[in-house]
Amino acid sequence: MRKIILFAAVLLLTNSFVQAQKKKDLLAEIDQLRQELKTTKGELADSNKKVKVSEAQVRSMEVQVNDLKDTNATLLTNMSSFTELSNKKATNLQTSQEIIKQKDKQLNTINDALTKSDSVNLAVFSSFKNAIGGDNIKISNGTIYIILANNTLFGENDKNYKVDDKAKSTLQKIAATLNANPNLHITVEGNSNALKFDGKTLIDNWDLSARQAASIIRVLQNDYQVDPKRMNALGKSEYGSESIETFTRIIIDPKFNEFYALIKDNMKSGN
Repeated sequence: MRKIILFAAVLLLTNSFVQAQKKKDLLAEIDQLRQELKTTKGELADSNKKVKVSEAQVRSMEVQVNDLKDTNATLLTNMSSFTELSNKKATNLQTSQEIIKQKDKQLNTINDALTKSDSVNLAVFSSFKNAIGGDNIKISNGTIYIILANNTLFGENDKNYKVDDKAKSTLQKIAATLNANPNLHITVEGNSNALKFDGKTLIDNWDLSARQAASIIRVLQNDYQVDPKRMNALGKSEYGSESIETFTRIIIDPKFNEFYALIKDNMKSGN
């Protein structure tokens, strides 16, 4: 009986010890689980924070992407406008270059023609200078003039309009040069400033100047066979005189009207 009671006591103590140990282990495991749960919660909180940061970054990047898309669209529009503008400028530049080329051609044509006209003038001037000599021939503003005193052409009578025989040698030389250059035209310009008229034979200086110019043309035509179609008579009266001494001017015209017509046509055609 005693043994039984002792055995029961021992068994009870052993069981109590085992239960206490299990309880202790269980409590330790619970503490460990609690610690792990706390750690897990902390990690979860950190993860949530990271997720929120990542989401914020994603939203920010989406905004930036949209901004970039808008910027890219604007750049493409601007690029298209710039390309169109550049094409227009290139076209305008090409047009301007073509206009400049045409103007250069026109200017070269004019320059060549002017050079040619200067050469013609010089040749004509030299021909008449060699023919009549002296200081009677001049060039002014591109026009050649032969200036002859009226008292040499018509004598000392200031109302005379018949060519004096002494002047015919000079007119013969002028006629020879004209006949050698059939492209030359002339205008004989009479200038007179006689003071008194009787109103019968001559009316005034207009009348006298015109008759003197016509008399010179008749001598050139009748005596020296200058084609009358190449000559004009012009009376300037006393209002055409440049000095007290009266004179007659023979104006040499190497058909400059054709020259200027050529220039005008070239300017129109752009050649």
